[in-house]
Amino acid sequence: MHTSPAGHVRPLTSLRFIAAIWVLLHHALPRERAGRVGAAIGESGWLGVSLFFVLSGFLLTLRYAPTGTLRGSTRRFWLERVARLGPTYLLALAFALPLFLRDARVQDWGATLTAGMAAAALTLQQAWRPETACAWNCPAWSLSVETWFYLLFPVGIALGGRWLMASRARGALLLASALGAALVIFPALEDASAGWLLPMYSLSPLSRWPEFLAGVGLAGMTLAWRPARAAPAWALTGMGVLWVTSAVAQRAALERLGGHLLPLALPGFVLVLLGAWGLRAHGAGLLGAPALVRLGDASYALYLLHAPLHSYFLAAANRTVGRGFDTSWALFAVYLPLAIGLSLLVYQWVEVPARAALRRRFGLDTARSP
Repeated sequence: MHTSPAGHVRPLTSLRFIAAIWVLLHHALPRERAGRVGAAIGESGWLGVSLFFVLSGFLLTLRYAPTGTLRGSTRRFWLERVARLGPTYLLALAFALPLFLRDARVQDWGATLTAGMAAAALTLQQAWRPETACAWNCPAWSLSVETWFYLLFPVGIALGGRWLMASRARGALLLASALGAALVIFPALEDASAGWLLPMYSLSPLSRWPEFLAGVGLAGMTLAWRPARAAPAWALTGMGVLWVTSAVAQRAALERLGGHLLPLALPGFVLVLLGAWGLRAHGAGLLGAPALVRLGDASYALYLLHAPLHSYFLAAANRTVGRGFDTSWALFAVYLPLAIGLSLLVYQWVEVPARAALRRRFGLDTARSP
């Protein structure tokens, strides 16, 4: 099996970087003079989060429940998630703290509201309400959603893991059900009221579970699949890319009809993941390249740090050369390698050693989790 030094399947690790850079382009890519293709890539970059959610369900099932029962205890599973995600998450909050305090002052939130937003971010509960979802560090809302996936994953495996992994047909059934649920949920919740006790809006954990369960179902359906040749896997990957590209190209027409881009793109992500999984026993081409795998390892840091870095970068540019440079391609050409370089440094010098220290503290083994 071709894996990265972290024990990941290399093509899947590379997909993490692709998802993270797509989100970065959504937040930072200049729209002016980008052309139709560039504008479409930037405007649809929020879909990278959806790819992360599907990939999360897929990888967690592969690593922790390949037989339908949880490997190790529930406590161990949760501690491994804390060790894996906690240090970089807290570092990103510290990095973005001056921006958060500036927003609190400029928007006159007041002490009570500011404290509530801070508490929501620190406890990973910010995604439940739209007024807190993007406070402090906006991309972190997805970690709030992931936290609930992690909390419920052992429960779901205990209740239905053996049933799910008993046959590929059951994995396919869960996958189809999740894709069908997405078709209903997202159009209904995109503009739903956020004032309910448990708000059902587009960033809420209650609206993002179809993506995660699609990954779980895909794992149940394809766990043992290992094609003899790379061609079928590459074909699936290509079909997935074409599917997502076509969905993005039709986004305007879809919105006019009252539809939602995410459920239309979701099957494409499933095909891409399936193809990447099939490439694990082969060279994997570009998706297995050491440089891209390394970037995939650092993608978590890139995802969490790119937005505050972009804010700082633009503020410095505006003070230095004047305002209105947020659409400058020259500045973006400097910002992009800066963001990638920062993520690599944080991964090497913060994420890896902090994770190892926490694993020792928690009494876990030295193997890294996905």
